[in-house]
Amino acid sequence: MDMRAEVWSPVQNVSVWLGAWLWGHESTDDLLDALSELGGEQQGAEGESFVDVMSLLRRETASVIERGEREPLLRLVLSGPGDAPALPAGTESARAAAENPAGAIVVRTNNRDRNLVLVPTYAVGATRWTVIEETAPLPSPAWLSPGEADELLSTATNESANLIEALGYRSDALPNPRLTVGTLSDFYDTPGLPATVPGRAAKLFARADRVAAIIETVTDRIQDHSLDPQLLRLWRHIRQARMAGVAYALTDFAR
Repeated sequence: MDMRAEVWSPVQNVSVWLGAWLWGHESTDDLLDALSELGGEQQGAEGESFVDVMSLLRRETASVIERGEREPLLRLVLSGPGDAPALPAGTESARAAAENPAGAIVVRTNNRDRNLVLVPTYAVGATRWTVIEETAPLPSPAWLSPGEADELLSTATNESANLIEALGYRSDALPNPRLTVGTLSDFYDTPGLPATVPGRAAKLFARADRVAAIIETVTDRIQDHSLDPQLLRLWRHIRQARMAGVAYALTDFAR
């Protein structure tokens, strides 16, 4: 099992950068630089220039942006074991998102009954984006506020920590586990977020990164799976925190 794919996805930062660009808060050059750091050369599904995908998104969202609607222009969709993607069941978009551990991005369009779903495929040094038109009604997302998502993640983390402490867990496998966790947290934050991202969203992403780094340290670096029941229960809360952070950032961009 690829633990990192379960607790972190570059699509989180892609969503925020793309939303900031669509709302005019970030330049095209800065967007492309950030996406290159996250996934190498950006391409369309057939290998065409990613600029074509950007032009499509710009056209398809022009009226939404002009109206200044506060509902998030795009949303991050993450899923995992026992947690289906928030997309219409049985559709091409739902299947593509469920099969992709990195998740997907749903973009609202000028037509209220139509959305675009962006699904990445990663190869060495490149990311290819498939754009799927979705006309079926979308399931309602959790729409957690940053505070609610943060509280749920904090509570679940404390509960897991208490369970681990009760088990009397100790490990000498890493000489400095705190340093390892810090290094991984730094990795998750590369290349960082746009300067315009609201502080509450950034704080929520940072907490999710910290918890994800702890899970990866114990399971992948120490190779200790005796705590899996306590740690893996946090996956869903990490995903919720990341999706809530993106939704909050996109709402803030629309102000």
